Amino acid sequence: MKPFLAPFLCSVLLAAPAATAADDTAEAVVKKAIDAHGGADALTKHKAGTYKVKGDLTVAGTDVSFTGDIAYELPSKFRMALDAEVGGQKLALVQVVNGTKVKNSINGVSTKLGKAQTLELIQAAAMQEITMLVPLLDAKKYTIKPEKDEDVDGKPAAVVLVTGKNFKDTRLSFDKKSGLLVKTSRRAVAPDAPEDRQVVEDGFLSDYKKTDGVMLPGKMVVNHDGKKFMTMTVVEAALKDKADPKNFEVDD
Repeated sequence: MKPFLAPFLCSVLLAAPAATAADDTAEAVVKKAIDAHGGADALTKHKAGTYKVKGDLTVAGTDVSFTGDIAYELPSKFRMALDAEVGGQKLALVQVVNGTKVKNSINGVSTKLGKAQTLELIQAAAMQEITMLVPLLDAKKYTIKPEKDEDVDGKPAAVVLVTGKNFKDTRLSFDKKSGLLVKTSRRAVAPDAPEDRQVVEDGFLSDYKKTDGVMLPGKMVVNHDGKKFMTMTVVEAALKDKADPKNFEVDD
């Protein structure tokens, strides 16, 4: 199993003043989503958070169960510690993003990532920011455009395309009735694929619960090219004003 998972564990937005009517529609979708997730004040009150998670994933045809801890601090700090057992051997994976610096280790031993995998880790921190919604209303960082509606789990969803500097284009689908984010979709490098081959990664979010005034998903299912790659459940979640800086230490 390749040492590369953070963007999947993690599994939105404003136009410039000269926005078109279509862009206004995208803005309206995002504003509805902000309200559905707890409102702008609640979403911006805390810049950091922690999660305890568990789940299973499939890599190179092997099913692996895992438990883990995730910590983040907006806009660009992210840490994931994952414990699993593969072939009877214990695996402790730690991945850290601090701005443009990354760290990857297996069982306490640092391992080097390729360029594409490094960029995927940096994307994990960016995905954490956009799924908190309000930062996507910053036109200097992100651009949003509406796309054709789709069905997600049999329910109609409004789709918004998010683009930004040093950020992979990502489609966000919001349940048209509730306004909640129910799907993310982008191209990604899979942990069991060569760096030069990308997959379509779809993340399905459900089981929302309110935490510190914010609606957060309790379950995420990730598919690669239409096949299930991972299921993750949030065991415990907390939002904070600031994270422990030790979480994001990266050796130069």
